[in-house]
Amino acid sequence: MDTNLLRAKSQKLKAILDLGTNTFHLLIAEVQESEIKEHYQKQIPVKIGAGGINSGVIAPDAYLRGMEALAQFHEIISQYSIASIVATGTSAIRNAKNGAAFLAEARDRFGFIIESISGDLEAELIYKGVGLSFNFPEKAVLVMDIGGGSVEFIIGKKDKILWKQSFEIGAARLLERFRPSNPILESEIAEIRQYLQEMLKPLTKALVQTEQKGEKVDLLIGSAGSFETLLDVLKLDLHKTYTSITPFAHKVSRENVNLFFGLILHSTEAERKELKGLLDFRVDMIVVATLLFKHVLDTYSIGNLVASNYALKEGLLKK
Repeated sequence: MDTNLLRAKSQKLKAILDLGTNTFHLLIAEVQESEIKEHYQKQIPVKIGAGGINSGVIAPDAYLRGMEALAQFHEIISQYSIASIVATGTSAIRNAKNGAAFLAEARDRFGFIIESISGDLEAELIYKGVGLSFNFPEKAVLVMDIGGGSVEFIIGKKDKILWKQSFEIGAARLLERFRPSNPILESEIAEIRQYLQEMLKPLTKALVQTEQKGEKVDLLIGSAGSFETLLDVLKLDLHKTYTSITPFAHKVSRENVNLFFGLILHSTEAERKELKGLLDFRVDMIVVATLLFKHVLDTYSIGNLVASNYALKEGLLKK
């Protein structure tokens, strides 16, 4: 047990369980006057999609890792006075043949009632979560969340969602589908980008239609995960700075983004393992995630980037 855990007495506390394809997240927090007061946060790199993501199954070892993570979460939650628990499973769980069995076992063993949410709802909640990290500008923006199983894109303006869609092209799916060389070859980059161009046709159409209505999108807001890796690598490995709009949202120059692209896309696995800003469980998937991120910036000529620390789990606080 973490000896730094504090016993919170507030009856407004929520425990949020975000069961992602790569990572299971636990957030214990409350919302006070539209601001999040965090009491505890933990992430466990479960990689529940490993070995079965594209065949639609949670592999036995991944299933076991998931249950072990939930056992840890259950123990932590028991140390707090929690008003409610909100728990969701995303891409790997909602698409797995044994996903329902996994959720049933979680309920029987730990009392967790976990909702397997649709990609549409996931996108909506991500937008709400990111919106808590800073005040959006008075123009249309594109929010992007790169998960292991799916990638969510949302075009929005302030509190209004103009368009949203979830695509089953997450980093774990891309890695298993293409199995790039070490380091990735230019021919493999071209192959993956051609695939992304085809898969993201609905996004292309939505951005064109948004621009036709007088709302040119020139700001990409990246949601947690790979975008937090961008911030950490810039600071700890490339020794570059970025501008913090709030403690939870950070503006990164395109010049520094390009430096990050160059570093990641030309690195070997061994070299990535040496990076101080790259967590061990992201070493394999960061290449395809970075390529996906780069594809969006380049294809849609987006010049500005904000990396937000908030994502689905913060959005669930308002569910």
